[in-house]
Amino acid sequence: MDVQETMNKVVKAENEKVAAVDFATAAETTADGIKRAEIKKAEGIRQAKILAAEGEAQAIKLVNEAADQYFVGNAQLLRKLEAMETALKDNAKIVVPTDSDLVNVIGEMAGVLPIKKKE
Repeated sequence: MDVQETMNKVVKAENEKVAAVDFATAAETTADGIKRAEIKKAEGIRQAKILAAEGEAQAIKLVNEAADQYFVGNAQLLRKLEAMETALKDNAKIVVPTDSDLVNVIGEMAGVLPIKKKE
Protein backbone atom coordinates (compact mmCIF):
# COMPACT_ATOMS: atom_id res chain seq x y z
CA MET A 1 0.00 0.00 0.00
CA ASP A 2 1.44 3.34 -0.94
CA VAL A 3 1.15 6.70 0.78
CA GLN A 4 -1.32 8.08 -1.77
CA GLU A 5 -3.72 5.18 -1.26
CA THR A 6 -3.49 5.56 2.51
CA MET A 7 -4.16 9.30 2.24
CA ASN A 8 -7.20 8.60 0.04
CA LYS A 9 -8.58 6.19 2.64
CA VAL A 10 -8.07 8.77 5.42
CA VAL A 11 -9.87 11.46 3.39
CA LYS A 12 -12.68 9.04 2.52
CA ALA A 13 -13.06 8.04 6.20
CA GLU A 14 -13.09 11.71 7.22
CA ASN A 15 -15.77 12.48 4.61
CA GLU A 16 -17.86 9.54 5.79
CA LYS A 17 -17.50 10.74 9.37
CA VAL A 18 -18.65 14.25 8.43
CA ALA A 19 -21.55 12.78 6.44
CA ALA A 20 -22.56 10.60 9.41
CA VAL A 21 -22.46 13.60 11.76
CA ASP A 22 -24.51 15.65 9.27
CA PHE A 23 -27.03 12.81 8.95
CA ALA A 24 -27.30 12.49 12.75
CA THR A 25 -27.73 16.25 13.11
CA ALA A 26 -30.45 16.27 10.45
CA ALA A 27 -32.25 13.37 12.15
CA GLU A 28 -32.03 15.14 15.51
CA THR A 29 -33.34 18.38 14.00
CA THR A 30 -36.24 16.49 12.41
CA ALA A 31 -37.05 14.79 15.71
CA ASP A 32 -36.96 18.15 17.53
CA GLY A 33 -39.30 19.63 14.93
CA ILE A 34 -41.75 16.75 15.32
CA LYS A 35 -41.56 17.07 19.10
CA ARG A 36 -42.26 20.83 18.98
CA ALA A 37 -45.15 20.27 16.56
CA GLU A 38 -46.69 17.64 18.86
CA ILE A 39 -46.31 19.95 21.86
CA LYS A 40 -47.99 22.81 19.96
CA LYS A 41 -50.78 20.47 18.90
CA ALA A 42 -51.30 19.30 22.51
CA GLU A 43 -51.28 22.91 23.73
CA GLY A 44 -53.89 23.79 21.11
CA ILE A 45 -56.12 20.89 22.14
CA ARG A 46 -55.70 21.86 25.80
CA GLN A 47 -56.58 25.50 25.10
CA ALA A 48 -59.62 24.46 23.03
CA LYS A 49 -60.87 22.28 25.89
CA ILE A 50 -60.33 25.09 28.40
CA LEU A 51 -62.22 27.56 26.21
CA ALA A 52 -65.05 25.06 25.68
CA ALA A 53 -65.30 24.46 29.44
CA GLU A 54 -65.27 28.22 30.13
CA GLY A 55 -68.00 28.69 27.51
CA GLU A 56 -70.09 25.96 29.10
CA ALA A 57 -69.61 27.48 32.55
CA GLN A 58 -70.64 30.91 31.23
CA ALA A 59 -73.75 29.41 29.59
CA ILE A 60 -74.73 27.68 32.84
CA LYS A 61 -74.18 30.93 34.74
CA LEU A 62 -76.39 32.85 32.30
CA VAL A 63 -79.14 30.24 32.51
CA ASN A 64 -79.03 30.38 36.31
CA GLU A 65 -79.11 34.18 36.31
CA ALA A 66 -82.04 34.17 33.89
CA ALA A 67 -83.87 31.63 36.05
CA ASP A 68 -83.24 33.74 39.16
CA GLN A 69 -84.32 36.92 37.42
CA TYR A 70 -87.33 35.72 35.43
CA PHE A 71 -88.57 32.41 36.77
CA VAL A 72 -88.80 33.39 40.43
CA GLY A 73 -91.29 36.15 39.70
CA ASN A 74 -93.31 33.91 37.39
CA ALA A 75 -93.28 31.11 39.96
CA GLN A 76 -94.67 33.53 42.53
CA LEU A 77 -97.33 34.67 40.06
CA LEU A 78 -98.24 31.06 39.29
CA ARG A 79 -98.51 30.28 43.01
CA LYS A 80 -100.86 33.24 43.54
CA LEU A 81 -103.06 32.11 40.66
CA GLU A 82 -103.13 28.53 41.96
CA ALA A 83 -104.18 29.80 45.39
CA MET A 84 -106.99 31.82 43.81
CA GLU A 85 -108.07 28.88 41.64
CA THR A 86 -108.25 26.66 44.72
CA ALA A 87 -110.23 29.29 46.60
CA LEU A 88 -112.73 29.80 43.76
CA LYS A 89 -113.13 26.18 42.57
CA ASP A 90 -116.42 25.69 44.49
CA ASN A 91 -117.85 29.07 43.38
CA ALA A 92 -116.83 30.59 46.69
CA LYS A 93 -117.31 34.30 46.93
CA ILE A 94 -114.27 36.10 48.31
CA VAL A 95 -113.94 39.79 48.93
CA VAL A 96 -110.44 41.00 48.13
CA PRO A 97 -109.30 44.59 48.68
CA THR A 98 -108.68 46.31 45.36
CA ASP A 99 -105.15 47.32 46.25
CA SER A 100 -104.03 43.70 46.84
CA ASP A 101 -101.50 41.95 44.65
CA LEU A 102 -104.03 39.27 43.74
CA VAL A 103 -106.40 41.75 42.11
CA ASN A 104 -103.47 43.28 40.25
CA VAL A 105 -102.39 39.83 39.02
CA ILE A 106 -105.87 39.03 37.75
CA GLY A 107 -106.13 42.45 36.15
CA GLU A 108 -102.78 42.08 34.42
CA MET A 109 -103.81 38.72 32.99
CA ALA A 110 -107.11 40.15 31.75
CA GLY A 111 -105.44 43.30 30.43
CA VAL A 112 -107.37 45.50 32.86
CA LEU A 113 -105.82 48.14 35.03
CA PRO A 114 -107.04 48.53 38.60
CA ILE A 115 -109.37 51.47 39.20
CA LYS A 116 -107.77 54.17 41.29
CA LYS A 117 -109.69 55.36 44.33
CA LYS A 118 -110.61 59.03 44.45
CA GLU A 119 -108.93 60.75 47.36
